[in-house]
Amino acid sequence: MRKFLLILGCSLINVVVFSQAKTSTFRDTLDNALDMSTFLTEKKGVLPVPMFITEPAVGYGGGMALSYFHGSIMEKGNIPDITSGFGGFTENGTWFGGLFHLGFWKQDRIRYMGAVMKGYVNIDYYGPNNILSTPIEMNMDTWMSIQQLKFRLGKSDFFVGGRYFYYDGTNTFKLPIDIPEYTGKQFNSTLSELSLMVDFDTRDNVFSPSKGVYAQIKGTYSDDWMGGAGQYGRLTGVILAFGDLSDRATLGARLETQYASKHTPFWSIPGINMRGVPAAKYQGNNTNLLELQANYKLNYRWEVLGFTGMGITSPLEEGWLKTNQSVRTIGTGFRYLIARVFGLSGGMDFAWSNDDFGFYLVVGHAWAR
Repeated sequence: MRKFLLILGCSLINVVVFSQAKTSTFRDTLDNALDMSTFLTEKKGVLPVPMFITEPAVGYGGGMALSYFHGSIMEKGNIPDITSGFGGFTENGTWFGGLFHLGFWKQDRIRYMGAVMKGYVNIDYYGPNNILSTPIEMNMDTWMSIQQLKFRLGKSDFFVGGRYFYYDGTNTFKLPIDIPEYTGKQFNSTLSELSLMVDFDTRDNVFSPSKGVYAQIKGTYSDDWMGGAGQYGRLTGVILAFGDLSDRATLGARLETQYASKHTPFWSIPGINMRGVPAAKYQGNNTNLLELQANYKLNYRWEVLGFTGMGITSPLEEGWLKTNQSVRTIGTGFRYLIARVFGLSGGMDFAWSNDDFGFYLVVGHAWAR
């Protein structure tokens, strides 16, 4: 679903480019404002999608996806299947490329997502539980594959399903040692994980919700016989809740907890994922976070927002990793209702944490699931 949101949102660039030639296609009949609803409901075939990367952990960058829409929404009566090839790079030498497919089958009673990707990622590594005051450079040269299938329970708001994740790569740590012959410490890593999940979703809109609840419980298991890096497990719980404060204001709350067993490899330990916090900077066997976001409508199309959050990481073992770590965030942003029929908004967020700053191009809600 996140990749589908990326496709819809990045299509805005195409809208801006082509709107001069096809003004009526990108204008809403209600207020004559710029709107993608007609384009998205009627679109089929190949769509070029620019991508913009603003993740602080890897630097700024961009890329392109060529997405094929298997029919249009008007023809299918629901979200069409989407197949896409994509690739991109960032300023610190990170690059990636791959293929993915999204399937919405049996009138959205079955949801499938599959992807395979090659990545070459350069990232600052702060150690388990953010133990290193000065990060070391880590490179991950890897192949990844994800296969996910979910089934709706009758006509209810519950989905049950499973996911298989495979990761095979070579990791290299580059220590700050001024020796020409030293190229870093290198080792191979393999993940082979099977997850089972239960979802509950009553949101009024999966793109930019203002009411309802989304909840997920997910258990992940790995073992030697699966081809992974030993026996370990993780548990994840997520609750997103949205409600009205007034006719113009809405409030959202996000509560997330993750637990990883004692022998989980460091490259699979959970981390704090919030705007303003670089990826993999705050990791621990147990992570908890709470985030709040308030949106205020200026008019029918535009709204401003503010958000704040706190995350805590905890290790399992005593000793040099016994200290808990915490991070606080605060930020602001704006949204424009770019596709009225879908309730889809897009815009930018600006976020600060303890020692970092980041800005993000956001399609839909930043907590999109």
